[in-house]
Amino acid sequence: MAIQSYNDLYLPNLSENLGVMFEHAVDIGINPIIFWNTFINSNAAKQIEKGNPKYLTCSALDYLNEIYFGKKLISEKENINKDMYYWAGWILAQYQHKKGCSFYKINNNLPIEKVLSLYSTLHEADITKFFDVADSHFKAQEITNLKKIRQARGLSQSELAKKADVELRSIQMYEQRRNDINKAQVVSLYKLAKVLGCNIEDLLEN
Repeated sequence: MAIQSYNDLYLPNLSENLGVMFEHAVDIGINPIIFWNTFINSNAAKQIEKGNPKYLTCSALDYLNEIYFGKKLISEKENINKDMYYWAGWILAQYQHKKGCSFYKINNNLPIEKVLSLYSTLHEADITKFFDVADSHFKAQEITNLKKIRQARGLSQSELAKKADVELRSIQMYEQRRNDINKAQVVSLYKLAKVLGCNIEDLLEN
């Protein structure tokens, strides 16, 4: 499904409504993890990702009613308590708009359980702090250049280690991003690149 950017003017209303939606769902006894997973797989989420104006301007109640097959589950409330569920819905709407990918993909890289666990430390921080944490989770899930090239050559980690005379543990640490390959010794990079048939620069990470 194509993910389309939408006008920033929609974002405050959408963020507010997703926050209220999530909080209402928890208020009426729906398990937050089950609810969020239901939402990210719903038509409502997909229409938001497409930038459909109708869905960008829906109310929290509209989203809930559609997600739960038109059943009216709640009535409107006043004085919404903006707790961690509100914050999670609000911040994820902001991040989805910034990242330009689906809520589903975001959840794969940064599960809702993790988002909720960040509330205590990040809910009063600048929004960019959450973006940095979320981006780090995305980066951790991305395959490294070393792994891409190694797999393309049909080599296992142990085979590459033996052919290049580089410690297996070093290759594992680079591919897991536990060690920064950009700071690897030139001689190790040279050996790996020679076996893999690529340039040293091809192994480095941006």
